[in-house]
Formats: sequence, C-alpha cells, structure tokens
Amino acid sequence: MKKVIFAGMVLAFGATNVVANCTSGSETAASVLAGKSVSALGGAAETWNESHCGSGTSGELWKVGAGTAVDPAAEIGTWSVSGNDVTYNYGTAATTYTWTLHQVGAGARYFFCNGTSLVASGTLGALGDCSTPAP
Repeated sequence: MKKVIFAGMVLAFGATNVVANCTSGSETAASVLAGKSVSALGGAAETWNESHCGSGTSGELWKVGAGTAVDPAAEIGTWSVSGNDVTYNYGTAATTYTWTLHQVGAGARYFFCNGTSLVASGTLGALGDCSTPAP
C-alpha cells in the first residue's frame, strides 16, 4: 500500500526537501501519533487518512472514512512505536512497514522517512472514528 517511490517524491516535494526533512537530528518521538489521525501525501499521489486508535505505544489503525455507509471508518491494521520509529502492520508480514518520524522546526508537518528518503509527509489532527458503524 505504501511503497517508496523516490522519483515521485522528488517531483512532488522537490529534491532539496526530500533530503532536508529526513536528516539526522530532526527525528521526533513517534508516540505523538497516539490518539491522533494523520492526513498525509505519499509517493505517486498516495493519500493517507488513518486514525491511531489506542494510547501509549500501540493500538488499532483505522481508515478515516466519510462516516457514511458508502465510506465508513474501518479497522485496517495495527500500529506501534518504539522511540522515533512507527511500525504499521496491515495484516501480513509483507504489509508491515517501519518508518522514522521527523519534524522540522515547530511546524505542524511531520515526515515519515526510510533512512534519508521521504516516504510521506502530513499533519496530525483530532482522532477519527475508532468503532464499527451500526448496521
């Protein structure tokens, strides 16, 4: 689901931002994700809208839907953090991803990085729905 497409990131964010936002020293505690939703843009115009349900260092991962029968919120996996790293598990070993969370300055933008390569960037918001809608 979330593949690193470096060329797409260079086009989307510019060559200088790709490296600058994933540099050593800009890492931030990934526990900031607990109880928050993330809205981010990744490679190939991939959009992330996910809620980090739970508290502390792990929990359920939910897709942020429109809250309608056509696009409900839905559990899509789990998340866990260790230091500056966040791991997403979408159900199988082949769909487990670990990235380092970075924040440059005091801004609201966060960067999900694989080494010095930018995977996605976005903002945190209020926690979305973490429950199955009533039938």
